[in-house]
Amino acid sequence: MRPLLLGIGLGLLLALAQEVFRPEVELLRKDKRVVAWVSGEEESLFYADYGDLHVGELRELTPAKAVVGERAFFLDAGTVLEEGLKPGDRVEAAYNPDWEREGLPYLMRLRKAGEEKGERYLRLVLFDPKGVEVRLGEEVEARGPLALVERGGREELFLSGGEARYLEEEGRLEVQPLPGRVVLTQGATRVEGVRLRYQNDTGEAFLEGPLALSREGEKPLKGKAQALRYLLDEDALWLLGDVEFVQGGRTTRAERALLREKEGYAYLFGGVESRDEKGFVRGERVRYALESGAVVVLGRVAGEFRE
Repeated sequence: MRPLLLGIGLGLLLALAQEVFRPEVELLRKDKRVVAWVSGEEESLFYADYGDLHVGELRELTPAKAVVGERAFFLDAGTVLEEGLKPGDRVEAAYNPDWEREGLPYLMRLRKAGEEKGERYLRLVLFDPKGVEVRLGEEVEARGPLALVERGGREELFLSGGEARYLEEEGRLEVQPLPGRVVLTQGATRVEGVRLRYQNDTGEAFLEGPLALSREGEKPLKGKAQALRYLLDEDALWLLGDVEFVQGGRTTRAERALLREKEGYAYLFGGVESRDEKGFVRGERVRYALESGAVVVLGRVAGEFRE
């Protein structure tokens, strides 16, 4: 069973069609779409990687080997592992039986087994040095060099740094995901992190940090946080952990923040403190104007100001 190569030598396709062919993957959630695509230029790659599924008890997991039930597999940097796996867990292994090393088939992905049933696995690999583009609904876009999309019983999208290349002599794809530069934008707000994971069954995207935030405008905004959580169904973008906004001489800190780009505000929660040269104000809930940096305390106000 050889994987289907959909995007090698795209330069030839461009020459023949005299237009850009941009392969894409689409995930549907209710009435919203999540779409990922590559530029279609020569260095970009779009690849469908098929595998078989095996469910059993996880008996061993090392950086080079996994044992599930009575079967053993080898793995490498391209293997996608669900976080928190430990021996004794009931897991689902997706593997390529046609690629072996020392008699062991290649493990493509390992995760806890759910209720989904199936006999085949499909992983779509998108690589573009200029950035794979991902659209989450109508309001949010993300970009990073490498995207892995899982289709089937559970649909997920991973966007990260790293690279992928097709090894023609071996007839296989080499995937090397790494923490890297992943940029997410909503309106004028831009957030840079290291890795994004979207789960289609919940509609939740999580961008790992540390994060750097920026927003252009009359008073440019700079900020940071530990992580970002985007809820597709609610169009709600949350910044989580050690949130800080710096704008026009004012520094504002909070535990978390809800960005409402269309409204032009962020709502800050948890030990909020905002300081400038005139003093400070504190509260548990604060409304923050994204264009000006002005704050309005909505709950438990305290402050100190100087003339």
